[in-house]
Formats: sequence, C-alpha cells, structure tokens
Amino acid sequence: MDVTKIKLISFDLWETLIFDSKNHNQRNKLRINNLRLLFDKYGQAISDEKILESLSFISKNCSQDHNSGFDKKTDIRIKELLNFLDIKKDNKLFEKEILNALDSSFLKHPPSIFSTAIKILNSLKKRYSLCLTSNTGITSPNIYRKYLDEVGIFDKFDKLYLSNELLVSKPSSSIFKIILDDFKLKPYEIVHIGDNLFTDIFGAKKCGFGTVFINKRNSVNNNLKIYPDYTVKDISKIPDLFL
Repeated sequence: MDVTKIKLISFDLWETLIFDSKNHNQRNKLRINNLRLLFDKYGQAISDEKILESLSFISKNCSQDHNSGFDKKTDIRIKELLNFLDIKKDNKLFEKEILNALDSSFLKHPPSIFSTAIKILNSLKKRYSLCLTSNTGITSPNIYRKYLDEVGIFDKFDKLYLSNELLVSKPSSSIFKIILDDFKLKPYEIVHIGDNLFTDIFGAKKCGFGTVFINKRNSVNNNLKIYPDYTVKDISKIPDLFL
C-alpha cells in the first residue's frame, strides 16, 4: 500500500471505533424484559430463558450470514425470531413493536466509543474522505445513525455502509465495490481499517484496497493466511500511518 496515494479511509465500527463493556449485559436484560412485557401484552407467555435463546439464535444467524457475505433487513430478523419462538402471529404492528423494543434497548444501554476516536477522525477528515463500513446485527440502520450522532461521530463520515441496509456484508467484495462506485476511486486509493482478519482484511484485499488490521488482542496465530498491509494495536496508532 502506497500511503501517499490514499484518498479515502474506510473504518469498521465494532471493536474498531466502538466497543461493548458492561452495557452489553444491561442491554440484553432490558431487551428480554421489554420483549417479555410485549409478548404478555399479546397473550404470548414466553420465559426469559426462551427469549434469551431466541436473541442468541438471531445473533448467530447474523454472524453466519455476514461470513457468507450477505445480510437481511431487520423486519426479516424479527420474523426469524418469532419463528424460533413458534409465535404464529402475522401482525405488522406487533412486529414493529418488537423492533422498537430492541432498538430502544440499544439506545438506553449503548456501546462505548474509544476515547481517542473523535480526535483521530477529526484529524483524518482534514486530509481524507472518510466512510464507515459495518456489519450490523438486529439494530435498525436509523438507530445506528442516531447513536453515531449522539456519540459525536456521525458527521465525520461522508458515507455510511451498513450491511442490514445494503443486504451485503463484509467480507463480500460487493460492499467494497459499492464504495468504489460511490467515490469514483481506484482500489489503491482506498484503505480499510478493521479488527477482523476475515471480514475486514480479507474482504478489502479482495478488492485491492489497502488494509490496516487493529490487533487489540495481540493475536499471533494467523491460520487464515491473511496478511494486512499494516498492523496496529489500536486506533491511536492510525495517525502515525496517515498524518
């Protein structure tokens, strides 16, 4: 990768700019409570344990789909959750209330942003175009936008690429080709930064992007044989490469 030719920096979101701490457990507890109350309202007696199972099932499905290079809209995920719970209720209002219950839990107990993220994005934005390229879960795209605005980084990006909005995910070359088309750039003019060797680094390299691997866990076992252009411990080291 020739850093002098880079015009656009694409950032992964989870574990690159934001992370889950104790809020993750609080969020899950609130999700379970909200869903139980909602199911009771509609005459569906579902235990907390079963609701937790359903959320784990959806999370696993999301990961499997992402690794295969695609994603689904949130309303489809809600139908999958209801099918898992064997709830046969074709009610759009009910499904919307379920999604609202999950989304509100995300905003009530949101992920944390790394302390240096805003300063780094501000510095990079003076010299480069920036975009966010993220695989998502069951949280709605509009809630991601609201959250990013609340933590002060929404306006740092020229474009957002969210997998459950585009229906393609990293590591598929499709999501990276969308970036190429939108910005009208050559692959060597773009670098993608992320913490996952497979979805971030492998996916971006397939399209000819430069790559920076955030190796927070100090992982040395690379069975995937995927080699980023640069490896750093965390995003605080990014300015050393590009500024």
